[in-house]
Order: sequence, then structure tokens, then C-alpha cells
Amino acid sequence: MNRTAIITLEITITALILVVLIGTYLASGFSYDALIWILLIALGIGAMYLLKKHNTTEVRRIIAVMGILCIGISFAGILTPTPLLPATPTMGMVFGMILLLLHWRMKRQDGELGLQDERSLRIGTYGIACSWYLTYIVVILLATAISLGGMQVPAESVVLILIILMPISTILFQTYYNHKGDVY
Repeated sequence: MNRTAIITLEITITALILVVLIGTYLASGFSYDALIWILLIALGIGAMYLLKKHNTTEVRRIIAVMGILCIGISFAGILTPTPLLPATPTMGMVFGMILLLLHWRMKRQDGELGLQDERSLRIGTYGIACSWYLTYIVVILLATAISLGGMQVPAESVVLILIILMPISTILFQTYYNHKGDVY
């Protein structure tokens, strides 16, 4: 792909993301919660895109500023008298801390540490794929158990199960395939 096509694709994807974010805000009835969540999502997408394309000192500083911005937005949400959902300021603080930790981690990472051989890339990909399949099966089992009426699980519990299951199973699958030696 040539450079012009890549830039056009990036602009198109950015425009689509902006349309979705603005549409979400308009559909929410102009609530402050939706605006804060949209800002957090936009900051996260921007941070991940910048780190994926350019891991330079300037980009890492921008990531740190984005993290501080997220924490500032959350404190502003706590201090203002506008009614917010209880999770909104907390999520902003957590997201800001994640961006600051990402800045710190990328600052400490050497340029050579990002290089991996084909075997470790295959093991990582295969471990993530197996984790995804396991999570998919758990979602199907939970949906079946709930829809048949035999089980009543709060949505928070289901989300917590999935949040814990995905990274732990990924680590376990990757460790297993690493000890096994290869995936094929």
C-alpha cells in the first residue's frame, strides 16, 4: 500500500470514530456522563494510535499529558455539582493512571525489547486466540444458562468474570505453549 492510501484510510477511520462518538453523545440527550466517556475513549484511541505508529519521546510525553488530562477531567467531574454516575469519575482516574503507567513502561522499554522472533510471536498469537475461544464458550454457556431461566447473574458479575478470564487465560495459554516449545 502506498503512503497516500494509508493516510486516506487513517483519515477515514478517524472520521468514522468521530461520527460514532458524536452520535453517541447526541443520542444520550447531552448528558455529562456521555461527554466524559466520549472524551476518555477518544483519548484512549489517540494514545494507542500514537504509540503504535511512533514510540518517540514526544509521543510518550503526549501520552503522559493525556493521562493527566483524564485524571483532571475526573477530578472536575467530582468537584462540579453536575450529577454523574458514580463510575464515571473513578473510570477516568483509572484510565488516566493506565496512561501514566503506559508512559512509564514505554519510557523504560529499550528499542530492542520490542523485537521478537517468529516462535514467540506465534505462541503469543495462539495463546490470545485460545483465550478468545475460551471466553467465547463461557459467554455462550452463560447466555444459555441465563436464557433457560436456571441462573440469574447480575451484569456486573458477568463483566467481572470476563474481565478476569481473558487476561488470566491468555497468560496461562501462552505459558503452556511456551513450555511446550511450539504451537504447531
